[in-house]
Amino acid sequence: MDLLYRKAVSQDSQEIARLSGQLGYPANAEQIEARLAPILSADDHVVIVAKAQSKLVGWIHAHERLLVESPPYAEIGGLVVDQEFKGKRIGQQLVRHCEEWARTKGYQELRVRVNVTRVEAHQFYKHAGFENTKTQQVFRKEL
Repeated sequence: MDLLYRKAVSQDSQEIARLSGQLGYPANAEQIEARLAPILSADDHVVIVAKAQSKLVGWIHAHERLLVESPPYAEIGGLVVDQEFKGKRIGQQLVRHCEEWARTKGYQELRVRVNVTRVEAHQFYKHAGFENTKTQQVFRKEL
């Protein structure tokens, strides 16, 4: 299977929406396109897609995190591989491309947050060389 890895473009919105739904974040192409527009034009964000057989089979989004208490770092905001293509090292390659982007930007660290219920993702990131450094809860308040 031939795979192509490249930066996302707005025309990928339909496929990114399809894959986002598999991850449990349903959205339509218009919503994804509206979200992607500022991300694709931002120098401190990257979205990389994996394409096979004329369709997207995965994507990863990473961005800069600026915090008062720590030096700037890159954080993976989302990663999904098409359920039909899992186990083919696509996720690992997407993470590697993300790591390359982060290094070229001068970041010393790449982080990711994973829901406590996503046990498969925990194993994936450990296998990819990530270390679990803390457990936290996320609080939300609608405005």
